[in-house]
Amino acid sequence: ATIARKFVERFQKPAPTKVTMLSWEKKLFATGSIKDLPRSGRTPTRHETCAAVEESINCSPFKSTRKRSAELGIPRSTMREHMKKDLGVRPWRPSFVNELSDNDRDNGKECCSELLNTFATIPSRGKVFFSDECAIYHSDRKRNVFFWSKENPHYMEEIEHKPPHVMMWAALNARHIIGPYFFNGSVNHKSYLEMLQNWFVPELDALGIRQDVWLQQDGAPPHYARSVREFLNDSFPDRWIGRGSPVSPAPLKWPARSPDLTTCDISLWGYTKEIIQSRRYQNNEELKDAVRAAFATITPTMLRKMSHRTWRHIILCYENDGAYTDTLD
Repeated sequence: ATIARKFVERFQKPAPTKVTMLSWEKKLFATGSIKDLPRSGRTPTRHETCAAVEESINCSPFKSTRKRSAELGIPRSTMREHMKKDLGVRPWRPSFVNELSDNDRDNGKECCSELLNTFATIPSRGKVFFSDECAIYHSDRKRNVFFWSKENPHYMEEIEHKPPHVMMWAALNARHIIGPYFFNGSVNHKSYLEMLQNWFVPELDALGIRQDVWLQQDGAPPHYARSVREFLNDSFPDRWIGRGSPVSPAPLKWPARSPDLTTCDISLWGYTKEIIQSRRYQNNEELKDAVRAAFATITPTMLRKMSHRTWRHIILCYENDGAYTDTLD
């Protein structure tokens, strides 16, 4: 207490802690000074530190910043500054996709070849309606959540086993977007056929374009039902793309496991979710209204760009032997 009081009287500042003063005392008796000893070796320059960070990233791009900074012996803040300002790197999340077999790739390339041959011009490509279903949840369960606190609050957030959501369907080409259509419950061949008969086809008829467009659908079980295929043959004779049977083949076959070849998967769903999943919704009607509002923001220019991007993916898929195209776009 006496030493602390004299320290305050002499230096006019708060006294250091007892631990600090004991450390000074030990250092004074050992070296004759309380100053730190000169460090051995030369201090690495900024260029050398940055080069070490770059080499570490090239060798182990998946390593965490915490582990990387510990291995390099530099503060995380310094390393992040090098990564952001000097090297221009940023974190990227991987895209998880279904594994493709050699047969899947062959089928994908064959489908793309048929599409490019059938729709050889830009105007003809703009007539294809790409369609799909999508589940939209009341809240985004994949968002990053941080809890800032001096101590660990042991914060947990419960996630519902079967979170509330709505199933919607949409179709779009280079000029029109038809949707969203919301199913009551899960999608089966009856509800899907009812949607086509009572909603989608009447929408096309109201626009006066049904006789001049194609409809694409994937090979999901509701789409493959015999009643659905018969309706498509009647409503879009020789103008639909999907999964057929050996007895009743589709005019154009659509390959299995091709989630990155439709406008919905490439552009529409991501755009919609980015807009609506910034908040939670109390009920299905609120969520449906938000989806409708998001669709209303899609302009004719956006539709043309979405269509162009879809056909670019189809071309890339063909050129790369049926491989996924997300990393090539």
